[in-house]
Amino acid sequence: MRNTVAIKAILLAALPGTMLLLAACHRNPPAPEMSAGATEDASDAVVPAPSVDASAATDAGIAAGLDMEALTERRDPERLLRYYTNAIRVGDWVDAARAWSLDAQMTPEKLKGEFGGQAGPKIAIGKGDVEGAAGSLYYEAPVVIDFADGRPSRRGTFVLRRVNDVPGASEEQLNWRIERTSTFTQ
Repeated sequence: MRNTVAIKAILLAALPGTMLLLAACHRNPPAPEMSAGATEDASDAVVPAPSVDASAATDAGIAAGLDMEALTERRDPERLLRYYTNAIRVGDWVDAARAWSLDAQMTPEKLKGEFGGQAGPKIAIGKGDVEGAAGSLYYEAPVVIDFADGRPSRRGTFVLRRVNDVPGASEEQLNWRIERTSTFTQ
């Protein structure tokens, strides 16, 4: 009982809005480089969570510590990425799928198949850039995904999109959402 309470406390302290860039070890590729204007404070990077069984973490209600307001974020795309990586880390596939645009057709089952397992992945996301195009804003950030269970590491990018405050846009379109990701095995 005492260990369960300690694990919950550690995870809840690590989850809400905090992320710390992962340092690469000698066997893995380096984490994405941060842009010249980037800072290394805790709000800009990814925090590795302690290893726990993802289904047990979700069943224990640990996922309730997610920053659910990130789903209505319109200014900071990194907040949505922090929400997404924290949901993945605790195995909350349903809430992780909510970070994706409806057009992406991401499902909890697809996420569980990609990220599920005995040990959750360590996800490092670097600073990205925002660009505008045809009434939309896009945010592209580099990502490195490492698996503790022996699966090969992946490297690539996340692309987020939101409609740029145009009349008639729905609430869903005005909020940042993951549109696509491109990762390849190392």
